[in-house]
Parts: sequence; structure tokens; C-alpha cells
Amino acid sequence: MDLIQENGQPRYGRFQALPSAISMSKYVYKTPYGKELKSWRKTLKYKKFKFCSIQHEQYSIGLAIVDLSWAGHAFFYIYDHDSQNVIEWNAINALAHHTHVDEQPLFSHSHFSKSAFKLDIQHAHGVRFISITKHGEEYFKARIFCAGTDPLSMCSPTGINGWTYTQKLTTLGVEGFFTNKQKQKIEFNARSFASLDDTCGFLRPETAWFWLSCNFWDPHNRRIGINLASGVNESFGNENCLWVDGRMYPLSDVLFEIEDEQHWSIRSIDARLKLRVETGWRRYENLNLRLVGSQFSQWQSKITGQIETEQHGTIQFNQ
Repeated sequence: MDLIQENGQPRYGRFQALPSAISMSKYVYKTPYGKELKSWRKTLKYKKFKFCSIQHEQYSIGLAIVDLSWAGHAFFYIYDHDSQNVIEWNAINALAHHTHVDEQPLFSHSHFSKSAFKLDIQHAHGVRFISITKHGEEYFKARIFCAGTDPLSMCSPTGINGWTYTQKLTTLGVEGFFTNKQKQKIEFNARSFASLDDTCGFLRPETAWFWLSCNFWDPHNRRIGINLASGVNESFGNENCLWVDGRMYPLSDVLFEIEDEQHWSIRSIDARLKLRVETGWRRYENLNLRLVGSQFSQWQSKITGQIETEQHGTIQFNQ
């Protein structure tokens, strides 16, 4: 299934499987006044990114490649929960030079380079390969296994004439290694988890949303993962999901509320989900390139609370 139909418009809804292609050349984009935009004018409206997080027993890792058309952006961080040491790097390429985000769901190759660092993300046959090199030496390498876990795959209308497609996976097995601040080589193991977020589309000119992703082993040795969002992908369903041992279950709409500087609460409209978030280290950036900008906060957090389910009873979150 191609996400873009023969009439030039995307398919909307949640999909049982990932689309085979996203044929942007077929998409007909019109301004709010009905004028069709083509070539570079359409390209400048199109945004896409790939984000990956990996949870090791001691470390949290996040990395992304972002194509905003006006700029290319990439970052990665390695946070040590024991020592609270952080390795962090980010860079911007004007006009997205040396930035390529391949949005195709089944087979893709994305990359970003600037100065000493190069990020490379490949996807084929249900496996995600990621590497980060510094001066040609491998700094981070991961092989992430997507098979056996239900993907969240959905497309929803955005604004008057846009759309957003997202695909997310969590509690994925991962192999590989990274280098910590002490120059030690740390390998991932059977308890490590990876999560993936691939998103593209014609987003609103001003977009703001809250998002939470969490995965852990529960006392019954089940793989538990959640994805919650508010403020995006809500015009035709939502992207809120619970995963238990790779099986995905939809959740209702949620509300994020700030309690104080270090605590948030999240509750669902059906009252089945009640979580409290205690924030810790934060990756923060305030990017203003005049034509495009973003303010971004990503906290490493501890989640406490519960989700009531029909299939698995009450899922408990204990920090």
C-alpha cells in the first residue's frame, strides 16, 4: 500500500501494516487558497525526522536526524544514570546540506554529517542499523530488531491542508555497543530496549505537543511499552498505545498537566490511565533560524502510576 493515493491525497487512519511506500511525487499540495505548490515550493513545506532511543540498565541514549528543508539538524546524547555524566552533541546544516532523511517505511537510508561526526541510519528487512562515527572511528553501533512487535502506523490530517504520518515501535531488542565518557566500550544486552519514531508530513506552521515514551520489564518479566502524545496526530484518532510483549493496544486521549518544576501528571479521558512523571536530566535547545525555529525539551524521567486494561489487568509503573 502506498500512503499517497492515485488522486494525490494521503490515506488516513491507523494501518495494520506499514505502507510499502510514501510517494511524495504523487502528492498534490495546495495552499489554503487552492493554489497547487510544486517542486521546491512543496519541498520547503515538507518536514521529516527519525528518532531513536535506547535504554540500557545504566544509560539512556537518544539520537535523531531531522530535515526541516530550511535546515538539517542532528543530535545524540548518552546519559549515565549512576554518575549523571552526559555526552552530548548536536549540529545544524543550513538548507539541509549533508542531511538526508529517507522516509520510506520498509527500506531506507538516512545520514547526516558535520565536522568530525557522521550519523548513519539504515532500515531493511525489519532491522534498523545505526552507527555514529567520529573521525571515521565507530563511536556507537546498534542493530535493532523490529520483527515480532506490532508497529504503530497512522496518518492524520493536519491543519487545513496538511497531514502527518508517524510510525513508532518500542520494547525492541538491540545489539551493539557505545563508548561512554570514560572511553569504555559498553555493550547492549538482553535487558536493553530500543524505541523508534519515524515521522514526516506537512505539519502546521506552528506546532507544539507533549510526548512520553517509556519501556521496561515488569515483575512478570513482560516487555511493557507506552507511547503517549497530546497536541499532535489527534484529528483522526490518536497515537496513544500500550505494548505488552510486542502486542499493541490502543489507549484513549490523554492530558499532560504540569504540577511543579519537577512533576507532571498524565491522565486519560476514560480514567483508565493515571501516571505521575518525575523529571530528571533534560536535553534542551532553543533554535531560532528566523525562517524556522524550535524550542525543545526532552527529560529523562521516572514514571509511576497505572494503566487499567481489559486484556492484562492493571499495568503498574514503579519509577
